[in-house]
Amino acid sequence: MSSPSLGTRVRARTATVTERALAVPGAGLVLRVLRDLAVNDITDRAMTLAAQAFTAVLPMVILLAAFPDNDLVTDALGDLGINTDQVDVADTTAPDSVTAFGLLGALMVIGGATSLSRAMGRMYTSIWQVTKLPLSGWWRWVVVILLLPVGVVAQGFSANLHGINFTGITFGAYGVVGVILEVAATFVIWSLMFTLLPRLLVSGQVPMRLLALNGVVTGAFITVFLVGTRIALPTIMSETTQHFGTLGLVFAAISWLFFFAGIVVVCTIVTHSLTCDQGPVGAWIRRHFGAPRPYPPRPEALDDLIEAQPGPASDD
Repeated sequence: MSSPSLGTRVRARTATVTERALAVPGAGLVLRVLRDLAVNDITDRAMTLAAQAFTAVLPMVILLAAFPDNDLVTDALGDLGINTDQVDVADTTAPDSVTAFGLLGALMVIGGATSLSRAMGRMYTSIWQVTKLPLSGWWRWVVVILLLPVGVVAQGFSANLHGINFTGITFGAYGVVGVILEVAATFVIWSLMFTLLPRLLVSGQVPMRLLALNGVVTGAFITVFLVGTRIALPTIMSETTQHFGTLGLVFAAISWLFFFAGIVVVCTIVTHSLTCDQGPVGAWIRRHFGAPRPYPPRPEALDDLIEAQPGPASDD
């Protein structure tokens, strides 16, 4: 009797190792999360959101900078650690630029911002595996593009909290109490933001408690990311603008947006994976936070699906 081939032995060994690995508590859940992260195109989704966010935010900044009294924009960027004196925007402050850029800038802002809203909607509906909302919900896109600047402005205001000091203990110009308040405010701002945004884009198909859980997870990781970039971003901006001018600033901004969007995408995927787990973790989440319940497909969507199906083969 011939011995098993090498391929057969390798497959048997692999099956044995897999069975032993799955026997470890939590291994199945970890494998499910890793699989979902691998198949959900994190890089493509994050880059799409980053590009859409860039095309939505940049025209807005240019439009605001076109007005002679743009101290509010300068102060807000300065609070976030960006020195606008390193970027030459003198030409945009001319009176003629307000008229020249006004209508075009407004159209770019509206078009870019709604594209960002739609991209976020596609991302959330795909990951949560729910039904895409009809076009009659267009107003949700408008609310989303209004909420995003609110979050950015609130973050700019919270950047001033680090100067608060009641204990006399400081690290440079940062007070201990102020730093704690700034970090807490950042966490609250982005937790609320990424609870309300998906609620608008998926409606009631995902329970509010589950979206709040996802918002808290997303807000926590974004807070860590913002604390890190708050320390490193001024140096990065200074070096890139010094060596590459405005082009360096653009590259740094896109890179920052890519990592920010990547956090949003990854946190959503992981939360969905944990919710759909058939083990004790998924059962606990579904019991306390609920599970996605997609709306039934619209009649016109069913008609399109039926028409797309191949018909019966003819006898000819």
